[in-house]
Formats: sequence, C-alpha cells, structure tokens
Amino acid sequence: MATRNIKKKVEQPSIPADPFELFMRSKLIELLNVQQAHEKKWGVSRLIGLVDEEFRVKFWTQSERVYAAQRSRDEVRLSKAVDGMKKAYAALEQWAVTTGVSQVPEIKNCQYEMRDGSIMVVVETYEDALHFDQFMGHDSRRHIWCMEELELVMNAEVVKETMALKRSYPAAQMVRLDKPANKFPEGGATGLEDMKSDDDAIMKGKRVDKVFDTSAYGSKTHQKAL
Repeated sequence: MATRNIKKKVEQPSIPADPFELFMRSKLIELLNVQQAHEKKWGVSRLIGLVDEEFRVKFWTQSERVYAAQRSRDEVRLSKAVDGMKKAYAALEQWAVTTGVSQVPEIKNCQYEMRDGSIMVVVETYEDALHFDQFMGHDSRRHIWCMEELELVMNAEVVKETMALKRSYPAAQMVRLDKPANKFPEGGATGLEDMKSDDDAIMKGKRVDKVFDTSAYGSKTHQKAL
C-alpha cells in the first residue's frame, strides 16, 4: 500500500492582495514545510515532550515571536522570527540525533478526507494503527482502520455482492444515491429488486402495422429453387 498523506491547502491571499499578507503567507509556507518535514521524520510534538524544560521554553518562546510579528504586521520581525523558528527545529533534530532518539518507523498508510470533514486512515496492521496515532499525534477528526478491520466490514452481504460486480466489471464504481432507496418511485423496500417490470407492456401491447410487404420477395420454396 502506498503512502499518501493529505496536504494542507495553500490558500491564495485575497484580491486585491495586501502586501504584508502576501509576505506573511509566503514566509509561513516556508515554515510549514520545515514543520511537516520534521513531523514526518520525528513525529508530531514528540521531541518537544522529550527535551528538558529549558529547551522546551526556548522553542515555545520562538514560536510566540512568529505570532507576535504577524500581529504587529512587521515584515522584518516576521522574517527574523521565521528564520529563528527554522533554527529551533534544526536544534531540536540535532538534540534527537545526539541523544539517540529513534525516528518514526515507516508506517505505510493512505489518507482520505471524507465529506463530513473526518479523515479516514488505512494502515496494514493493528500495530501500525497504534503506532500511527502515537507518532503522528492524536487527531479527533481521524479514524484509523487496519486491513483486518476492513475485511470484517466487507463481509456484509451487500458489500459481497458489490465485490462480485466489481470483479466482473473492474470499471464499475459505487456512487451515493441522492435519496433513500425506498423513496424511489415503485422501488419498494430496496429501490431496485422489486421495481415493476415493463415486459408485459411490451409483449401484450398494440400490434404495429406492417412496414414492408414481404410477399414481394416470393416464397421460401421459390427462393430455394433459384
């Protein structure tokens, strides 16, 4: 299973753009890239919980300078604060290497943001699910599934029928109905199985007038003789 993470959206400043807002967003994207690279390697807020109090306070103080510079709308202060925060992440990583802290183990996962805003994460094993939540930081929007759990869900009869269809027709795609199945006209309880057939209307309908006069082609016996 390939790893695919949900990337945070980069929002373009409003138009017409405020000069400071342009500069601020650009600098914050720089910092966000450094933060995401750090979290992928060491976990979310993992190292900051392992360092001593003095280091932790310095790190948080530098982070506060970034917010203070944004509030004051000072480009020079913001640039220095962001650069200082990058150095703080570098120092945190150097501390981890020197101390011998292990990096986050590779956890193969696939993430998908659902329509309700929650994030579905699929991993291979139950142990991977525990490690993912531990190292990536708990997120109340996220629900983590391992393959064994998905197999239990897919054992439902309706899903088995869908699986059989997808085996026969690989291009088949499951879609969401725009209303409950029992609300479809003449659909009954399922919306599909007990819909009325129009076979009788076709077989017992009005006879259609002849269009071609087949007698002009002669009998079958005559045709054989030719």
